[in-house]
Amino acid sequence: MNNIGHKLFKGYQDVVSYISPTLKQSKFYTEGILTPEEFILSGDYLVEKCPTWKWCSAKENLYNSALPKDKQYLVTTVKSDSRAGDFLKNNEITEVQLEDDWVEENVKISNKEEQPKKEINLNDNLNLDNPDNLKVQNKIEKKENEVKEIDDFEIIDNDTDENTKMRTYDVSVTYDFYYCVPRMWLVGYDYKGRPLTANEMKEDVMPEYRNKTVTIEPQTCTGIKNISVHPCRHSQLIKKMINDFQSSGRKMEIHMTILLFLKFLQSVVPTVQYDFTMDIRI
Repeated sequence: MNNIGHKLFKGYQDVVSYISPTLKQSKFYTEGILTPEEFILSGDYLVEKCPTWKWCSAKENLYNSALPKDKQYLVTTVKSDSRAGDFLKNNEITEVQLEDDWVEENVKISNKEEQPKKEINLNDNLNLDNPDNLKVQNKIEKKENEVKEIDDFEIIDNDTDENTKMRTYDVSVTYDFYYCVPRMWLVGYDYKGRPLTANEMKEDVMPEYRNKTVTIEPQTCTGIKNISVHPCRHSQLIKKMINDFQSSGRKMEIHMTILLFLKFLQSVVPTVQYDFTMDIRI
């Protein structure tokens, strides 16, 4: 969808959401959608199980009266120490096409243990009677003095490759009144706390999602531009999770929805380090 078409459709969604009655009757198991009350229930469960998440109020002009004033959206801050391209190089990924542009990814994370570095003590077995070895010893002492001088002046270089790769993301979850599902948002900052550009944020999104299911638009409760996973297929994904639970002889409870849905977000932006204080298996 081009930019003009997206804006027109967004305007249409806003009008329909405003004039349409808020969903009151649960259709979770039949259609994979949530009422605002079920969204709050699921958000409360997330905050209870993962304490780094918290409820927040919306900006005054963006407040929605269908939700409690102090529970307009959920937010947490996470780290990302590499880009999606790095993740693709280091992990084995297989995909299963689900619906249109939506895919289910199975990730086999490589666990390559680094070989222990062999420490060499140049002072061991060093014959200082040998002139060549004496030169080596003098170089060692000179280097040690240089290091000591640096320590004395407390000169620290923070701009290492590792630091410049480090980013932080505010991850938030809102209730989408048009699709009646949770909607995921991310806004990123570099290692110095400066906001990332749209293109920089897309570096952390898996390629198959960048120009399909991921959009850049203002977050509905803050007005700040975020990358967002478009919610048009979220109800289908929720239904799939419900069916997967049923196939394993269990029932997916409504309050687990957001917590489980974050696993899907991790397949879209795989390098962010979420806080899952409980193991999640379907």
